[in-house]
Amino acid sequence: MGRLFIGILIAAIIAGVVFYFYSNGYRTQIDQQTQQISQLNDQLNKLQSENEQLKAQLSKVQNEQGILAAQNEEMRKAIAEFKATGKMPVIPPPAK
Repeated sequence: MGRLFIGILIAAIIAGVVFYFYSNGYRTQIDQQTQQISQLNDQLNKLQSENEQLKAQLSKVQNEQGILAAQNEEMRKAIAEFKATGKMPVIPPPAK
């Protein structure tokens, strides 16, 4: 009966040690994953901010492209008028 009790006690101690090391490894893994998630969230926020800035810049470029296209069309009309009449047409200054 004493040997059985000692055997169970030793098995319980071994199981406790194994569980302790397993839980420490598990906690370490969770801490690493938490840190990695935090870093990824920081990167995501940075990329979203850059995306908003790029959208604003793209909007400015597209607006400028529209203005240039309109000016180009006015120049084409003026050239066509000059070719047809031989007189220099009045071109309004570019609006800004």
